[in-house]
Amino acid sequence: MQELTRQIINQGYFAKNNKGSDKLSTVAEVMNQIKNDSIGSIYLILGKERYCSEEIKNALLGKLSPQEKEFNSSIYDMEETPLASALNDAMSVPFFGDRRIVIVNNPYFLTGEKKKNKVEHDIDGLLKYLEYPLETTTLVFIAPYEKLDERKKVVKTLKKVADVVENQPLKEMQVRQIINQRLKKNGLSIEPKAFDTLMERTNAEISLAMNELDKLILLCKDEQVISEAEADRMISRSLEQNVFDLVALVLSRNTQKSIEMYHDLLLSKEEPVAINAILIGQFRLLLQVSILKRHGFSQGSITTALKIHPYRVKLALRTVQRFQQEDLKNAYLGLVKVEKRLKSTDQDPELLFQLFMLQFCQHAA
Repeated sequence: MQELTRQIINQGYFAKNNKGSDKLSTVAEVMNQIKNDSIGSIYLILGKERYCSEEIKNALLGKLSPQEKEFNSSIYDMEETPLASALNDAMSVPFFGDRRIVIVNNPYFLTGEKKKNKVEHDIDGLLKYLEYPLETTTLVFIAPYEKLDERKKVVKTLKKVADVVENQPLKEMQVRQIINQRLKKNGLSIEPKAFDTLMERTNAEISLAMNELDKLILLCKDEQVISEAEADRMISRSLEQNVFDLVALVLSRNTQKSIEMYHDLLLSKEEPVAINAILIGQFRLLLQVSILKRHGFSQGSITTALKIHPYRVKLALRTVQRFQQEDLKNAYLGLVKVEKRLKSTDQDPELLFQLFMLQFCQHAA
């Protein structure tokens, strides 16, 4: 167990957070600045929360009239378009307005990522622009990445001159607040259990939750309330969600229901290798959370260390409180063996899972 603990802890989950910007802002702060017409010249929106980056982008574009938007706004995808095109636009004076807004999506050249169909990007041109940015242009880099390559000169320079926006996953309370605001705007309410269903099936990820909420609003606008029954019927369950339920059955040593659920997943055309991979991932997460909790980490510290959504940590903490760490270890190692057999033999996947359950149940923590 000590060796497994060492491996879990040393898998890079304690990397330094190298923040080099003097102008580090939250999404809420930037949205407030835009609302008050205090708009910067260069923004770097760093993080994977797509909903929030879209909100910032729409808020900026919303400052332009329809005519201004037609002539003074443009969006470029760096995986398809050369950076020079965006820079040429950024260096142009605005027509029929006071400001030009240039959005740069997927600036992978700020990371260590390599692309097969590599587009030639004028990094030197960007460095020159960052030295003398046009006051009438707002240049926005939307970087949906966990981190950038801090060794690159362009990254260091950009972080020095840009307003860097921390676009990190929202906490569950923040997600609930945004959803309540949307419901209030549409004259709707939601039953508490329906709200919980929405959070659970979307892992409290704001983009997923808002997509599901839009469907519920359309469905329930006449009733003016979203019921638990409608939420359960309309919000789809992902493979990850189903596997999370399977994890609970495995840990409870409920062999019959575990095997039945595994069988149902196969009937729904899910790949055995994919099911097993998600199971391994779930038990790895539970082990990591259990170990970090024993080392005195709080929920927030665990979220930061593992770089995952806060809601997943919340659910994992709830699980590890009910089960022994030895159980988590045995399940994890047993599923790793199943994975090897799935990839190296022609044995029946369902039989392999049944054998795993029988062996796991023989170990009593």
